[in-house]
Amino acid sequence: MTDAEFKVKRFDPAGNKSWIDTYTVPVEKGMTVLEGLWYIMQHLDGSLSFRYSCRGAVCGSCAMMINGTITLACKTQIADLLPGKIKIEPIPRFKVLKDLVVDMELFLEKYRSLKPYMKNDFSGKETLQSPAERQEIALSSTCILCASCHSSCPFTGFDPDYLGPATLTAAHRFTFDSRNEQSLAVLSDINQTKGALGCKTISRCTDTCPREIEPSKRIKDLKNLIKEKSYKGEI
Repeated sequence: MTDAEFKVKRFDPAGNKSWIDTYTVPVEKGMTVLEGLWYIMQHLDGSLSFRYSCRGAVCGSCAMMINGTITLACKTQIADLLPGKIKIEPIPRFKVLKDLVVDMELFLEKYRSLKPYMKNDFSGKETLQSPAERQEIALSSTCILCASCHSSCPFTGFDPDYLGPATLTAAHRFTFDSRNEQSLAVLSDINQTKGALGCKTISRCTDTCPREIEPSKRIKDLKNLIKEKSYKGEI
């Protein structure tokens, strides 16, 4: 067993002040950063606040900045960060509520504005999809809304109206889904600068996505489809 030094950025909403606290965490084999934060909360400082849920990189709750990289604490091995100090901060471009907990409401509001659900008159029958059709949305349908891509994108900071890569990834999923009868409506909604046209393809979203969805490529697919449908006069 070895020790790791955690330097955690704290924030007190009552006093509107932030500071760095340092904790020494005993590290066992296979221990993640999230487990290190549990140790701090349970044994060193019960006032520390952070989000988590599934502990298996499928809920996206524990996204945070670890040594300058936006990632999920539950899938980050402490051993991979040693030797050296482990600096933990909340993800940027979000209002901090307390310590590592940020306000996700505006992010989720943008996602909801897309109406991210299937629009189809199934009439009680199964709607089949071929393996090739499923492959079209194989990546974009696995987004866990961790907001890592949104937080890393410089344009979500410059333009508060920009939908961001996570919402646009959802647009890809519902535009390219063969079962969605309203795919052109989704495409029309994002055919503007706050939508797909606002992406400058810097690809930081792709670099940080823990699911390897490559949001910048999904947005490129949307841009190409917008050009095609616009040329045909369909949107």
